[in-house]
Amino acid sequence: MFDRKLSQERLLVGIGGNIAAGKSMVANELRRYGAKIIDADQLGWSLLHRNSPVYKRLVAAFGRTILNKAGQIDRSALARQAFVNKRTLKKLDAIVHPPLLEKVREEMERQKKGLVVLDAALLFQWGLEKEVDVSILVTAPDRLKLKRLTEAGMALADAQARLSLQTPDIRLWRCADFVLENKGSLAELKRKSRALWNFFYSSRFQNLKARRQQAG
Repeated sequence: MFDRKLSQERLLVGIGGNIAAGKSMVANELRRYGAKIIDADQLGWSLLHRNSPVYKRLVAAFGRTILNKAGQIDRSALARQAFVNKRTLKKLDAIVHPPLLEKVREEMERQKKGLVVLDAALLFQWGLEKEVDVSILVTAPDRLKLKRLTEAGMALADAQARLSLQTPDIRLWRCADFVLENKGSLAELKRKSRALWNFFYSSRFQNLKARRQQAG
């Protein structure tokens, strides 16, 4: 029984998940149905324009080899320098994450109405599941993540290195309100995304919210 109205003026949904799990596909499907998307990845890259404070700190930390011929930060080159081990990744995170979180929170505050989706790979690592109304973890088996990454053009060794530096899905499950497993076809993922959309607008979701508020 769907009345197509949200139970509140703005419903903020956070979607997190490791690389190649499919979280952005879920967000994009929800966008097709009318959700507004806050894309943390895009916001992050907006901080890196030439001669910005973040740009200067990254060049100082990783060297000019992360720049392309035009002097802009090359995403692949930066990844090769940063995703080497936990120390280099921590260096990247210390530079990028504080200003990025500030921009994400600004955007969350700016969006006042409707179904708003925060697409953020590090949603749970940042603790942002506590700042959204509903949190969703998108997961997939590592073998499928590797397959997707290599099919997208990433070298197998690079893909394995990226996955090894990420928080295992099993450690994030307990943080999420819902876990969406993406281990089937694209059509199946689209069906699950559609079911999520319908659920957010349903009386079942409103009843779940009410029970949680009573329990809390």
